[in-house]
Amino acid sequence: MTYRELFDAVMDYEGPDLHSDVVQPWLATADEERRWLEDFGKRRGAPIPEASVEDLWRLYALSRVAEVLRLRIDAAPFMEALGLRRIERAEFHPFFHEIVTVGDEPKELWPGYMLGPLLIARAGRAAAGDFVKEIAEHSTLYWAYARDNRPTEDLSRGWGSNSQWRTLFRRDYELEGVLHYNVDARPSPRPLDEDLDPSERLELLRHRCFVKCPKPHADRWPYYDTYREEAVS
Repeated sequence: MTYRELFDAVMDYEGPDLHSDVVQPWLATADEERRWLEDFGKRRGAPIPEASVEDLWRLYALSRVAEVLRLRIDAAPFMEALGLRRIERAEFHPFFHEIVTVGDEPKELWPGYMLGPLLIARAGRAAAGDFVKEIAEHSTLYWAYARDNRPTEDLSRGWGSNSQWRTLFRRDYELEGVLHYNVDARPSPRPLDEDLDPSERLELLRHRCFVKCPKPHADRWPYYDTYREEAVS
């Protein structure tokens, strides 16, 4: 069963135990997928590992399944059964964490996962910091398929049932003390989001949403931007 078939089974399921009835049987047949993920996580580059278009489609499908699972059950058993490594980081960082709520009691709301040095899914956080609560909690989240607390946008939107699965996964890497954001981005063929200054574009790229910028957050196009910065331990 492919990720797409698993996605459809999850979306159609109406019983009392999604993990036992749908997820666990799929995982029992997923040895080939585990091996592929393990091999992909071991790839090295100079510094970015190579990935084909088909690889990025496959990773996107994994991320989409993980997102819809998390809306219904604890997705950790699924992610860990595939060999992904849980993110263990106490301090908030937009590379590793997605802001869910802003408040005085920072805590993890759901775990995030890495595949070797590749970020697969950010952890959800209740975060404190220099954020505007209404903006950080409710602005459109890009490179995301579904959330229950805010609007989302990814490049699968607006395509047919087949074409939407040919969406490229956003690759972010932690390599040799450097964080690389959206490594497969290519220069834009035309000016986009011209009302945003460089700091606002960077905010959108790093957080995948606005956290302070008060400008309209819908219908943005951050997909051509890329960035790298020194990792902070």
